[in-house]
Amino acid sequence: MRPRLLAFAVFLVPSAVGAAVGDHPYLPPKKGVWTVDLSADARATHAYVSAPVERRDFRQTLADVEAGRVPADPDGKSPRTGLPAGLVQRGSQVVPRAIDDGSLVVEPETIFAVTDIPGNEYPRKHTLYLNFTGGELKTGADNSAENKSTLAGSGIYPVFSQGETKAVSVAQAVANDYAAFGVTVVYEDRPEKVLPYTMQMIGGDWTDTNLDSPAGGVAPGADCGALGQRHVVYTFETGSASQMANTASQESGHAYGLDHSLNCGSVMSYCGGGDGQFYDQCDDLCESQCQGPGSIGCNQMHQMFCAEGEQNEGAELAMIFGGNEPDMEPPTAEIQSPADGAELGAGADVQFRAVVSDNYGGYGWKFVFKKDGEVIFDQVDYDREVDDTYRAAVNLTKLDPGVYELAIEVHDHFGGIGTDSVTVFVGGATDSGGSGGSDGDGTGDASGTDDAAGSDDADDASGGAVDGTGGGGQTGGADDGGSKSDCACRSDADATPAGLGVMLLALGLRRRRR
Repeated sequence: MRPRLLAFAVFLVPSAVGAAVGDHPYLPPKKGVWTVDLSADARATHAYVSAPVERRDFRQTLADVEAGRVPADPDGKSPRTGLPAGLVQRGSQVVPRAIDDGSLVVEPETIFAVTDIPGNEYPRKHTLYLNFTGGELKTGADNSAENKSTLAGSGIYPVFSQGETKAVSVAQAVANDYAAFGVTVVYEDRPEKVLPYTMQMIGGDWTDTNLDSPAGGVAPGADCGALGQRHVVYTFETGSASQMANTASQESGHAYGLDHSLNCGSVMSYCGGGDGQFYDQCDDLCESQCQGPGSIGCNQMHQMFCAEGEQNEGAELAMIFGGNEPDMEPPTAEIQSPADGAELGAGADVQFRAVVSDNYGGYGWKFVFKKDGEVIFDQVDYDREVDDTYRAAVNLTKLDPGVYELAIEVHDHFGGIGTDSVTVFVGGATDSGGSGGSDGDGTGDASGTDDAAGSDDADDASGGAVDGTGGGGQTGGADDGGSKSDCACRSDADATPAGLGVMLLALGLRRRRR
C-alpha cells in the first residue's frame, strides 16, 4: 500500500483533551541566523575547519578484537548517569516524557509543515550505517556525524566482538529488510559528514548506554515522519545473526517513527523468531503489552494508512523513503548573494544565500570558504535552518582584505554533488594581489536577518558494501542537534520562515556551478 498524502486528513482523529498540538519532539528549535566572524582574530581562536570523519578499518578492527589482540572495550565501562531529563524508557524505545504521558500529540500537519525546507522533502533517500567498529561517543542531541547521542555514556563504545563473518551476515539481513525502500545500508566505510544518516552501534550491551533497564537494543522513539535524520541507535551483542539483524531493523524503524507490532513475523515485534521483515499490511500495535498504555507516540501518523490501533510499516517507510530506484539526478545549488565579482570594503559583512534542491529529499550541504586560496571555513550546515525564502544561509562578518571564494556543496545519497561558487574582492584586493581601490556595500542581499544553520565538515565518500536500495550509495538522515562548537553565533531575529510552499525563481547569473 502506497501512501496517499492528499487524503491523510480523512484518517485523523481528534487529539486527546488538553494535549498539546502543533509540536514534534524532533522538530529542531529555531536558532536564528548563523553568523560567522571571519576576521583573522576570530579564525585564530575558533575551529572553522572541522576534523575529518573518524574511520576505522572494518576488517582489521574486527579481526584484532576477535583474536584477542586488542580489547573490544579499551577503556572499560564508563560511568552511567541515567537518561537525560525529559526522557523515559519504554522497552526498546526511549521517548519524550510528554509523549509518554499524553500531553503531546504529534499531528501529521506538524510533520508536513516542514517539508518545504530543503532536505526535508518526501520521499527522501537515506543511509543506515551499521557501526561494528565502535568509537568514542559523546552525550548530546543526536548527531551521527559527530558521534553525539542522547543515549550514550561518555567514553569508547565497544567494538563488535564476534568477527567479520557474523557482522556481514547481520548487515546483509538488515539490507534485505530495507531492500524495497530508498534506504542504503552500509557497514564497511563510514559515510561522509555532509549527508544526514542514521548510525546503528552494533556491539556492547545495555550498560554501555544510559538506559535504565536491560534491552536487546534501543532507539529514540516517537520521531513521527522521521524528522530527525541523524539519529544514533543501538543493537546490543546478543543472540544469533538473525536476531541481531531483527533488533537492528526494529531500532532503526523506531528512529523512523514505527512502533511495536503484534505481528510475530515483523521486525517491529517482540514475539518473533527467525528472520523478520517490515510488513505492508495493517497490523495491531503492541501498546499496553509492550511499552505501556497510551505510550504510542505516532498514532495519528499510523492512522493515515490504517484504523486506530494499527500500523502499516511498509506504507509508512514508502511514504518517507520511497522505493529502491537509484537517484540518477544530482542536486543543484545556485548562489544568489553576494554577486560574483563584488568589490567590498575592508571589514565588510556579507549575507550568503543560495537556492539548493534535489529530486529527492534527504540531501545535505556544507559551506566552503577560501581567502587568498586558503580554506578558512569548511562546515556542514547540520541544522539546515534556511532563510525566510527557503535559501541556504549564513551571515559572514568582518572580512579582512583579500580575495574570497565562497562556495556551497550539496550532496545526495548516490554520490551526486551540486556546487556553486562566487569570488568577491575585499579592501581593494585583486586577482593578482594588487591594491586597486573600491569599496562596495558588502551585503549583496537586502533581505534582513534570516535563518541559517550549520556546523562541521564533510570528507570522503560514504561506504556501501551492502545496498538496500539496489544502487550504490552514500549516507543520509534529518537534522537534529547539530553542534556549532564555539565557532559561530546566532540571532533570533526573523527566525520563522514565511508561508510554506514559496516557489523560488532563480535570480542572477549562474557561475562555476556543477
